[in-house]
Amino acid sequence: MSFSVEVEELCLIIRSTGERGEDGHVSVTFRQLFETYVTISNKVVGILLRARKHGLVHFEGEMLWQGKDDDVIITLLE
Repeated sequence: MSFSVEVEELCLIIRSTGERGEDGHVSVTFRQLFETYVTISNKVVGILLRARKHGLVHFEGEMLWQGKDDDVIITLLE
């Protein structure tokens, strides 16, 4: 799977599982995303980092860890 396909798929998952906030952006917690995405790929954190680098998503912190960061909000920016 190419980089762009993985990032596109990640954004689709956020869009379909997240909730739209008052600002119009769709957000999910890391736990929600991880639980949904783990059946598709175990590379979710790496894909999230690439998506953030390209300005597609936002979340606090440098790295996300399952368990510790379950409540971190991931926001789709596109």
